Amino acid sequence: MRVKNAFLVVSDMASAVQFYQEVLCLPLQFQDGHRWTQFKVDGFTWALASPEEAALPAGSNALLTLEVDDLEATRRRLADAGIAVSAVRDMGPHGKTARFQDPDGNWIQLYEAP
Repeated sequence: MRVKNAFLVVSDMASAVQFYQEVLCLPLQFQDGHRWTQFKVDGFTWALASPEEAALPAGSNALLTLEVDDLEATRRRLADAGIAVSAVRDMGPHGKTARFQDPDGNWIQLYEAP
């Protein structure tokens, strides 16, 4: 397992991008309109997501993504350990994801590259 990225959910993408790019001087890596913006920080991807793109439950505003080689095998291992894991979300050419919560209710996303 590798850390893939972490993201914050933002309500105003333009203002958030301006803050992170111009005030914090983070280098922009990729932007998908108002839905998603990535910055590369010391080899780590820090991202901003619209509420629609994040698709997190109400009250959640951050997520850690862990990249795995075999999403289904990892889901089974977690489920066998008693952890409730979401169904796989197929994002087409962007890969596949599934989500679960740690013991404190923080959301973690598993990601398998296409």
